[in-house]
Amino acid sequence: MTSNPHQYISLVTSFPHLGKLFSLKDLPISDFRLKQRLTMLEPQHAALLKEMVEVTAWAGVAKYDQDAEVIRRANRIIADLKDYPDLQHLVGARMETRTLIAALRRRRNGQESAGDIENWGMGRWCMSIKSNWSDPAFGLGHFMPWVSEAYRLMQSGDHISMERLVLTEVVRQLDHYGTMHDFDFEAVGIYVLRWVIVERWSRYNEADARDRLEALVSLALEGPDANISPPKPQGFFSDTFSPLEGSSS
Repeated sequence: MTSNPHQYISLVTSFPHLGKLFSLKDLPISDFRLKQRLTMLEPQHAALLKEMVEVTAWAGVAKYDQDAEVIRRANRIIADLKDYPDLQHLVGARMETRTLIAALRRRRNGQESAGDIENWGMGRWCMSIKSNWSDPAFGLGHFMPWVSEAYRLMQSGDHISMERLVLTEVVRQLDHYGTMHDFDFEAVGIYVLRWVIVERWSRYNEADARDRLEALVSLALEGPDANISPPKPQGFFSDTFSPLEGSSS
């Protein structure tokens, strides 16, 4: 479906500027107010946005026991976004980033090869990961230097800096596509995905982040049967995506 220009001009201009990711202590717009404004969306767009947010957030995928189920859902949502190629690319890129982080974690935990990466990974870099398993950046460091830095931070146990690094990469992708859209559904989707990240970071403090990351590490190492509750999301749009997530199997 096409976007109604007048409808989206009204909606997009009602969004306050989100500012820089790591500099905000207070959100420019609350979860409640944002959801109120999103009622202006056409029902089909609201459904697409909900799916897009859920598949890119830990809160949305945590209910799945197997990564293959998450991959199937992501592929279905990407297909549903056929009229919005930039949003397709953003969801795909988010899954690729998640695959890279999952690969780093699997290798750190002693896995000797990528194994059946087609069942736990997604996107363009799976073959490179498989062919370059022993390379710190899986042979991708020449054009994605953040992977090498993520490897270094993971090896040093600096999970908070790693989370900052990965979120910075995700926001960079959003900002890139955000420059191509002003008053359309894509602009709304990109704003909400960015808001999800800003909202999460705004309620961090170092102690809470450490506790949360320690819980995620334990879950990642011990699996879904671990007697540990995952960090609880706060609200429909709350995103608990973490560089530690990615593989539940």
